[in-house]
Amino acid sequence: MYQIRRFKESDAKEVVNVIKRASLEANIKDYTKEAIDKLVKKITEEFVIKRAAQFHMYVVTEEEQVIGVGAVGPYWDSQTESSLFNVFILPEHQKKGLGTKLVKELESDEYYKRADRIEIASSITALEFYRRLGYGFKKYGNIANENGDYILEKFPKISNNNNNEKQYNMRPYINNEFHNDYEFVYEVKKNAYKKYVEECWGSWIEEDQRNYFKNFIEQVKENAYIIQLNGKDIGFYNGETLEDGSYEIGNICIIPEYQGRGIGTEILKDMIELHQQEDIHIQYFKQNPVGNLYRRLGFEENGETKFHYQMIKQASKVYKK
Repeated sequence: MYQIRRFKESDAKEVVNVIKRASLEANIKDYTKEAIDKLVKKITEEFVIKRAAQFHMYVVTEEEQVIGVGAVGPYWDSQTESSLFNVFILPEHQKKGLGTKLVKELESDEYYKRADRIEIASSITALEFYRRLGYGFKKYGNIANENGDYILEKFPKISNNNNNEKQYNMRPYINNEFHNDYEFVYEVKKNAYKKYVEECWGSWIEEDQRNYFKNFIEQVKENAYIIQLNGKDIGFYNGETLEDGSYEIGNICIIPEYQGRGIGTEILKDMIELHQQEDIHIQYFKQNPVGNLYRRLGFEENGETKFHYQMIKQASKVYKK
């Protein structure tokens, strides 16, 4: 029999076990082992007790054993905004509706009921779970941050929340024994550029392109993202800050059935706004008509190579020194 009740200090040891096991056994498919180890290292009984003193913490139990945990409390010191924290269920008890019941319990707490806005930092693993519960992306929350979290929000007093079913999201490119995106990313890039490579170089030689792409992904993987829509991988993006402080947009590639929906344009607009303090560089194959879009978004010609046009968008004058 499952029950949900407020946390007691005697629960601390079991709560630590829940968080560590859920992270190491469930979240590991979306994160590197190093990232998970860094997270769980700070999860101690003292940490849990301190957090429970700051917020309202709840536990899910089965026959007195703690199998889940979650907390709700103020968003910083705000009186009108709150946050959800540390929502975890033991792996063997997931997919039984307990996570949903736990969040609903948190949403019946006074900290939730008083709030105009609720925020949560969601793991990559839990993103679709929270979106099904009405939590939508905060501005730029569609891009996982440096910790690999999505920033989501919900407005309890507004019936029409911002959970846009067509909103893309981007998760960091990860290549480990649990989750290997190489083949998917290669096929997306092949689809996007094959015809241009054939026109420029005469042919697409599979072995040569695979070797080239392996070197490419090794160089960009720290600054690359998988693009998703409603939980489905639909493309990838990469970009990086250069030594002179400017930003270079590399690839925005979308699989054919999701092209023409404006997703690539929205990603490009978000990147422009995120990096408006910097000059932004981009290049494209000369046969590709995408240059017209770049011009509409404020890019200007900045040179060319044998096969590519190069463009630049100057940093916003607001940020110019």
